[in-house]
Amino acid sequence: MNERVEAPARPLSPAGHLRRILRIGFLREPLPVMGARGLASVNQLPSAIAAVIVIVLFLVADAQAALSAPGVWIGFVVITAATVAASVLPWTRWPEPAVLLVPLVDMLAFFVMTLAGFKTLTGISILMALPLFWLAWSRYRTGLVLAASFVMPLGVVWGQVILSGIELSTKALVKPLLVPVVLFSFTMTIAVMSLAVARTQARTRRALEKAEKHAVLLNAVLNTANVGVVVVDEAGRDLMMNDTQRTIHESLIPDDNSNPDEAGLLIFGADRTTPLPADQRPVRRAVLGAEYSDQLVWGGSQEAMRAFNASATQMLVDGQPSGAVIAFHDVTDLLDALAAKDDFLSTVNHELRTPLTSIVGYLEMASETAHLDPAVKVYLRVAERNAERLLALVGDLLDAAAGKVEIAREPVDLSEVLEGCLPSHKARAERLGVGLSAEVANRLDLLGDERRLGQIVDNLLSNALKYTPSGGSVNVSTYRSETGDPILEVTDTGQGMTVDELGRLFTRFYRTDTVRRSNIPGAGLGLAITNDLVEEHGGSISVSSEPGLGSTFRVEFPSAVVRN
Repeated sequence: MNERVEAPARPLSPAGHLRRILRIGFLREPLPVMGARGLASVNQLPSAIAAVIVIVLFLVADAQAALSAPGVWIGFVVITAATVAASVLPWTRWPEPAVLLVPLVDMLAFFVMTLAGFKTLTGISILMALPLFWLAWSRYRTGLVLAASFVMPLGVVWGQVILSGIELSTKALVKPLLVPVVLFSFTMTIAVMSLAVARTQARTRRALEKAEKHAVLLNAVLNTANVGVVVVDEAGRDLMMNDTQRTIHESLIPDDNSNPDEAGLLIFGADRTTPLPADQRPVRRAVLGAEYSDQLVWGGSQEAMRAFNASATQMLVDGQPSGAVIAFHDVTDLLDALAAKDDFLSTVNHELRTPLTSIVGYLEMASETAHLDPAVKVYLRVAERNAERLLALVGDLLDAAAGKVEIAREPVDLSEVLEGCLPSHKARAERLGVGLSAEVANRLDLLGDERRLGQIVDNLLSNALKYTPSGGSVNVSTYRSETGDPILEVTDTGQGMTVDELGRLFTRFYRTDTVRRSNIPGAGLGLAITNDLVEEHGGSISVSSEPGLGSTFRVEFPSAVVRN
């Protein structure tokens, strides 16, 4: 984007500086942000104009008297000199109160002018209000300024009484007191107003500093998050955008349009080819009042296309829409990972499970051959068990990678499922030297998937036999709870677990320290998958265990029988 470069402003000439001060003084130009010299010039302008008017009025009223009153001209010259000094002296080099010498000089000049010309020009003493107001507004030594606002006008009016030659009396001295009283009141009002303005400015400054800190904090937070965020008003105009969003926006700009609106950005639907209609694009949807959290869009050129999950929240002020916040999360890597997972599942299913199933089948057939050497049969059974273990591990990996398992819901007898699983585990228990007993209830109906329920039973029994040493025992039972729900319970006299280990027992790939040290094979997936299957059936699983004393796994399923 092309940026316009502005030429530096030329310094003003003395005449231009004076013209600017006059334009500000006559409200033809707003008061700019200026330094001490500029403020002194603007504050001195009323006194300078008043001094010129006084001279003009003197000459019009009585030119002879004006020419014969040197005090009037001395005061005018002093005010003129003070005006020049206010405009040219480098006040920033001195302490801040130094500039208040200008209104003090003005006050003395008006004092002299008033005493010299009061006989010709009535009310000239009121001009002392101009420097007094300046002093009062400065808030410097307010007490002294208030005292001067009464004492100096009082000296003027009593000086006029004395110079007029009238007889001094209480009446003569009291009669002109209204002028110093009024000037004192005005000065006090200005001082109070100045104090109020100063307090308001201080509050405004603190609020501005606080807002600036909040803005810096907000900007830091938005730029720290790895999410693109844009805030728009009710018309869709950008109010705020973090750095991540700027990067995303730049990646969506087409080559033939350097400054497009949202409708011109490279944003596509799920097929990555069809441009999204204007009213379905994330920002436009938000401007139209929609709130959403899961809009998936693709953006950018075909060679570098990225996927974004867009979400929007409306901003309300007094219940009325005032814009929206739209967030863009780059989920390209996540989608690539999901695609890779699907490829992995497909590969494992076709390249591992199928040949392993075939291997197990042929090993079973070979081991059942009648005229086979006994030693060879032992070798075949060992190979068969390891192949079955590998096949089970592949199944566990596939189930874990698949995430949520879909189950069928049909009436199933839990006791019947258990009886169907027991024979194969009894044979294994005999080989391991572990006693396996069962207590099976007559009938326990529930709604579930018979194959998946069998998997739950197999996993729990296999786990119990695996971690129970030779000479130990495993007991499995089914019964109804007090509320009539089917219960499956597996108790062993194996290694047991600590409280900390129980807290992580159903975490995928977790194996206890004792198990890892004992070199017992396993991947730490069986119990995690069992827990998922139980939850999918609407049930719950709990474990009680003590180190060295064994464990009890209790699974409770909801009954398929409707009870009154």
